[in-house]
Amino acid sequence: MDLPEVLKGQGGLYMIGETEDGELCIVSVMGFALCIWFRRAGADGVEKWMVDSVISLESEILQATESSSDDCGELKLNVWAVLDGIVYLSPWTLSAHGDPVWFLSFCLKTTKLHKLFNEIFDNCMYPYIMSWPPSLVRNTP
Repeated sequence: MDLPEVLKGQGGLYMIGETEDGELCIVSVMGFALCIWFRRAGADGVEKWMVDSVISLESEILQATESSSDDCGELKLNVWAVLDGIVYLSPWTLSAHGDPVWFLSFCLKTTKLHKLFNEIFDNCMYPYIMSWPPSLVRNTP
């Protein structure tokens, strides 16, 4: 399965994941907008990646991170993962190495942005979601 031509060679600007119903999708970044791609049949009947929606998040991100529109020139949006219809992302600047970074989540179904946490971050990350092992769960009578 090929990537859309516009995304080839653009590592870091998109993430492949799935929706809440398990449908394969791509979430790509254009400035402060998320482009949501799905596989659909084109006019020729051949399935290919097509943009389903473009969602601008500039005002929501600026409000959530308590930034001003003056910061927009430096801020870049990074998508870390797309799991079960939730997009995990963070706005960051190249000049803020070692400064706290906001980690946010965006629900594809409700189109709501949520703040997760603000933390100093210098490496790669990937959301790890699992249930607690039985040995760590306290059984209460």
